[in-house]
Amino acid sequence: MWMPLTRAARLAAAVGAVAILMPALANAQGTERQRLACMTDAMTLCSRDVPDTRRIERCLRRNYDRISAPCQSELDAAGTATGAGAPPSGR
Repeated sequence: MWMPLTRAARLAAAVGAVAILMPALANAQGTERQRLACMTDAMTLCSRDVPDTRRIERCLRRNYDRISAPCQSELDAAGTATGAGAPPSGR
């Protein structure tokens, strides 16, 4: 039987999802720095995508202009490592 997630359960799922947000790193684990840089942005802009980490990352990239500078830096670094790069310019 499907039960809707409570806010606390969604937050817990988001914390876990952000922990593996950056697939560019070994074992698909984000670093502590990446988690700290993007946690607020992920919860603010992408909470409906939790717990799907790929959807969260795509959401953050779609909202690149709206995310914090530290999160942008982490996405840029992860994108360089995977070849995804930053979003097209026109920010």
